Order: sequence, then structure tokens, then C-alpha cells
Amino acid sequence: MKNKDQSNSYLHLRNLLLTRRSSLLIIGFLLILLSNMRGSAGLFAWFMPVPFLIYVVLYHGVKNHLWLLLSLLLGFILTFMKAASEPFYASIGFSIMIGIVLGLRYYLAFLIWGYIRKWAGDLISLIAFPAIILSLEYIQAFYTPFGDWGSFANTQLYNLPLLQTASLFGFLGISAIMTWAAVLCTSIILKGSFVRSGLRLSIFVLVLTALYVYGDLRMNKVPEGKHITAAAIMVDNDFTDVFPDPDDPEVVQARNALVEKTRIAANRGASIVVWGEGSTLIAEKSEGLFLEELSTVAKSHDIAIVAAYAVPVPKDEKEDYNFINKFTWINNNGEIVETYLKHHPVPGEGSEKGVKPLKVIHTEYGNLTGAICYDYDFPQMALTQARIGADMVVVPGMDWRNMLMQHTLMARIRAIEGGFSVLRSANEATSMGFNNYGQIYAAMPDFGNNDKILIASLPVGKIYTLYSSIGNLIAYVAIAALIFSLFIMVRNCRRSKNTNTKTTQDI
Repeated sequence: MKNKDQSNSYLHLRNLLLTRRSSLLIIGFLLILLSNMRGSAGLFAWFMPVPFLIYVVLYHGVKNHLWLLLSLLLGFILTFMKAASEPFYASIGFSIMIGIVLGLRYYLAFLIWGYIRKWAGDLISLIAFPAIILSLEYIQAFYTPFGDWGSFANTQLYNLPLLQTASLFGFLGISAIMTWAAVLCTSIILKGSFVRSGLRLSIFVLVLTALYVYGDLRMNKVPEGKHITAAAIMVDNDFTDVFPDPDDPEVVQARNALVEKTRIAANRGASIVVWGEGSTLIAEKSEGLFLEELSTVAKSHDIAIVAAYAVPVPKDEKEDYNFINKFTWINNNGEIVETYLKHHPVPGEGSEKGVKPLKVIHTEYGNLTGAICYDYDFPQMALTQARIGADMVVVPGMDWRNMLMQHTLMARIRAIEGGFSVLRSANEATSMGFNNYGQIYAAMPDFGNNDKILIASLPVGKIYTLYSSIGNLIAYVAIAALIFSLFIMVRNCRRSKNTNTKTTQDI
């Protein structure tokens, strides 16, 4: 009797959810909020698509589609708003921009999947949904200015065993297993029975178990390479739309304090010092003298310095950017070995786009290279660096307080993909050092009672990853699977129309 009552309760709950449009949209909306950014749990991301997938199966028409779009846009904008803080003009603007992009992306994904399921059937739909999501995430990350923001992989930043999947297939491998779980759950709910999906569920559980076992075994290996003592230096900079005068006494004083912190880090044993993004402002006419000063510091203290700073562009120069966002890499002999401009400015940032090919810097520890902040939201950067032989990557960054660890933790996926260590020095957030398995070796926030000098001992030695060899093969497979699904959908749709036409003629 108890089992029968439980079964009836389940059916009542299921019927209640499936017969109320608002229930599905509200549950989906809440799952979006609970899946990402502050105040979230990565577990919810596995089920976030389910209410929306059920919705597009049961509810059609323009009005229902508009309600779906509104729920998605509002959900993703508010999700990223959870991390908004000063400077509000930047954090709120970024939240709205990314929220709209993701809302539209998922809206397109759900609608396409709904049509595929309708005309190609349940089995094809199990392949189609991961294929759609992977195709869209790939296009966004590699061919748009929005990088991998909003990917399923970025909801699992604390799930380190699962993140090791990125060493095999990149971040898309993580998205693949998660979207497979979501569409399988949807299929089971719509069928109303676990038994009828037993084989499919068993295959999924075996694959998921294999990935977790692989991840755990991989993390229990000892990282390869010599260890380097690296320092990340953070500063307080209140950037606004108008840059202060680089020669203003307060700016000069802050710059001098930054150089002094570099000396302190060297005295603590650092072999390389990395500043956070835009740690100071330098006038173009003064840049040469400033770099000479840093060269002297590097040579006298036997350290390498990755000095990240901004150079404002004079207003009378007709350029399509307002400043140059760069770092200058000075080796321990005082020589400038790399001048790097940010390759992927944030949309609306106003900095000159770097176009020089990536390169590695040969040191006694191994091959080192770098990127700047938002650059590392683009997986092609880490893939290229892995393929040119990078053993360690330094990433000057700048965020805002309520971002805290999110953006820095996203860099651990690049470390796993490329098989190298990463040091991210983050102004207004948390600096971290990751080994080549993405494990945190050191961390320090740019807040609280500390001197804002993080010291990390990191291995400098690349480990082989399958992803660095095969690249985005999983994306190409997903695109092929999506094309196949669309072909089956169109074929069946035409057959249905022809059958209906013939039946009408016969009548």
C-alpha cells in the first residue's frame, strides 16, 4: 500500500508539473539562478535544462515561446547580477551583456531541440541536445567576443575530478556529459518510467563513473617539472571611464609602492613577479624610463618581472581605442623579452587589440608564456600555448569584489586542458596558483588584512593531454551529429506532409 501511495504521489506531482506552464518556467528560472555565480551549487546545473526541455515539448506557439525567452533572459541576467559590485558601470554592464547572449543562446537551443524531438523522435533527441549545446558553446568560445562564459563546464569549477575531463576533450567534454544527463532525465520524465530507459541510463552511469575514476586517478599523480617560486602582486586601482593623469602625484606614489612590493617579493625568494592587470598607468613618453627602472630591479634582484600596466592614448590621436592594455616581460638579466597586448579586450573595454602570435620564453625552469585576464576565457589561447610547448602560463587579471574567485577558477580549466601550471594575479579579486592538474597551490584575495603579495611554488613542466593533440574534435563530432539530426527532422517532416497531402487527395 505504501509503494502504491508513493507511486500515486509521484504521478500527481508529475502531472501537476507537466500541465502547468508557469510551474515549468518558475522551476527552470530558479535552477538558472542556483546553477552559476554567487550563491549557487553546481549540482543544479545538471538539471537546469530539464524544465525548459519539457516545456518546448508540451507548449508551442508564439506566446509560449515568448514566455520561454523572457524567463531565460531574466534568469541569466539576474544570475550574473549576483556578482555585481563596484565598479557598477562595468559589472552591471557585463552582467546584462552576458545574460542577454546566454538567454538567446539557450532559447535557440531549446527551440531547435523541440523541433528535432517532434519530427525525429526521442532517440535522436538524446543525441541532438548535447550536439546543439556543444555546437553553440564552441561557436561562442572560438568565434565571438564572449568566450566560454555561460558554458556548462564553468558551473563545475569546484568539481575537480570531473574537470579532468577537459584534459581529454577540453571544456566541451564536461558540457557534453552534463547535457547528456539533462536530456536523459527529460526523456525519463516524459516517458514516466525508469524501466523503459534502463539501457540508456546504464550506459550513461558507466560513462560518468569512468570519467570520475579517470579524474581521481589523474589527480593522484605527482605534477611534473621543476618548481618555481612565483609571486602575484595585487593593487587597489579605481578605474573609471576617465583615466587619471599618469604623472599625478598619487599615481606616481602608487607606482613606486608597486615597485617596492616587487622588491619585497624578490626578497621573499620569488624568481618571477607578476602584477595584476592594469596595475598602474604610464604615459607613453615616460614608459621607456619606467622600464629601465624595472630592468635595474630585475637584474639587481635576479628576478623576472611581468609588469602589467595601461598606457593611455592621447585624445588628439584618432584611434579606435582609448588605451593600450599590456604587459612587459623583463627577464632576470634585465632584458625585455616580450611586450604583450591583450588579445581579447572585453567588449566595450576600449583597449587596443593585440595581434602578435603567441610565443614562449625560454628560462632555466622551462618554457613560460602569458595572457591577460579575459584572454583566458578563450580556449584557443591555452590550446595554442600548449602546442607551442608552454610549461607555465602567467595571467595578469582584474575583476571586481563580488566576482571574488569565479573568474580566477575558470583559469584552472585552461591549466587542465593545456597540462601546464597557471598563475593568475588578479586585482580586485583572488589571485591563485594552479598546478598542471588544476589543483590550487596558493590563493590570496585582494581584500582583508594582507600585504597583497601571494607567493606560490608551482611546477614548471608540461604534461601530455589528449586535448592538446586532438583539439576540438568533440565539437566537430557534435556539429556532424547536429547536421544528421536536422536531416532526419527535415526528412520525416517532408514525409509526413507528403503523406497528409496524399491522404487528402485520396479523400
